[in-house]
Amino acid sequence: MAEKDAKTEDTALSADEASELERLLADAGIKEEAVAAGTPLGLPARLRAIFKAKKKLIIIAGAALLVLLAGGMATVILFMGKPAEKVEEEAAKKAPEAEAPEAGVLQKVNIFKLDPFFIPLVEDDKETGEFVTVIPYLLLSNVKLDREINRNLYLIRKNIYSILRRKRPDEYKKDKLRTEERLKKEILTVANTLLLSGTGTITDVLFTEFVVR
Repeated sequence: MAEKDAKTEDTALSADEASELERLLADAGIKEEAVAAGTPLGLPARLRAIFKAKKKLIIIAGAALLVLLAGGMATVILFMGKPAEKVEEEAAKKAPEAEAPEAGVLQKVNIFKLDPFFIPLVEDDKETGEFVTVIPYLLLSNVKLDREINRNLYLIRKNIYSILRRKRPDEYKKDKLRTEERLKKEILTVANTLLLSGTGTITDVLFTEFVVR
C-alpha cells in the first residue's frame, strides 16, 4: 500500500504543471485545426493577411473612384452639350437671314422699254420749233406680259403720242414734275385698256428722258 501511494504521488501533477499542459494541448489543437483548414500560421501569415486586406481596400477604393469619375464626366457632357445645341440652333436660325437678299435690291423687275417719242411743241396752232423728247419705261406685273404689249405695241404707241401731243409747251417747261405725274396716270389708263384681261397689268411708268430742245 505504501508503494502504491508513493507511485500515486509521483504521477500527480502540480497546479502549474497542469496549467502548462492545458495550454500546450490547446495550442496543439489550434495548430491541428489550422493545418486541416489550410490556414498558414506565424508572422508571415499575418503579414499576408494584412496585405490581402489592404489590397481589397485598394480595389474597392479604385472602383468607387471610377464610378465618381464616370458620373462627373456624364455631368460635364450634359451641361456642356446644352449650350452647344443652343449655339447650333442660333446659327441655323441666323444663316437664312444672312443669305436672304435685301428687299428692293436683288428683286427682279420686269420692264418694257419703249422707243423715244419726239413731239413738236405747238402754241396757237403753230409749231414753236422746239421738241420734247420722252423715253418711257413700262413696269410690268409679270414677265409674260411683254408678249401682250408687243401684240398691241402700235396702238399703245399711238395713244401715248396723242397724250404727249395734247400738252401745252408751258406744261413741259414750267411745271415739269406735275406734267410727268399726269402723263403717267394717263398712259397707265390707256395702255392697260388695250391689254387682254388676265394677262397682267402695267403697274408704273418711268421716264429716263424728259427734255425740251
